[in-house]
Amino acid sequence: MKATVILVIFILLIFGFRLFWPADEINLSEKVSEKKDRQPIAAVDYSQLQETVAVVSDSASTDDEKIVRMTAKYEELEKNRKKLKRRLARIKHEIWGLEFPTEQAKEMNRILLNATKLIKNPDMLGAFSSVDGIQDEITKINFAHKTLDQVSEMIEENKKNKSG
Repeated sequence: MKATVILVIFILLIFGFRLFWPADEINLSEKVSEKKDRQPIAAVDYSQLQETVAVVSDSASTDDEKIVRMTAKYEELEKNRKKLKRRLARIKHEIWGLEFPTEQAKEMNRILLNATKLIKNPDMLGAFSSVDGIQDEITKINFAHKTLDQVSEMIEENKKNKSG
């Protein structure tokens, strides 16, 4: 029994040394072939390298310009969103307590919900890939302003009908 335990421990020790001992056996042929494949540093074509650097710097400057244009357009979008949010709040305040015919109320509700969707979860600057995407969003907000004009007209008509 003792001999078996000693034999098992001895085998585990040998296995452990073989498994975890750092290997010195490296293929020398692979190292030699790697050294042969390397080119000396002086053999690099610097004109081609300079052209590549110029192209990369040009694309970086156009990217910077694109970011500046997108940021400016996004600030305009934020201003339009803020105006739309204020206008929605004003219209909701004016509607409070007024009664409208069913069809007219449904139409107003649809228009207000569509305008509110634009404000609810706005896209951040990173969601847009170009200035055109931001311009499309501004167009949507401008359209929402025009449809809110219809709601304002309905409110004015209702107030005139009640007072007159």
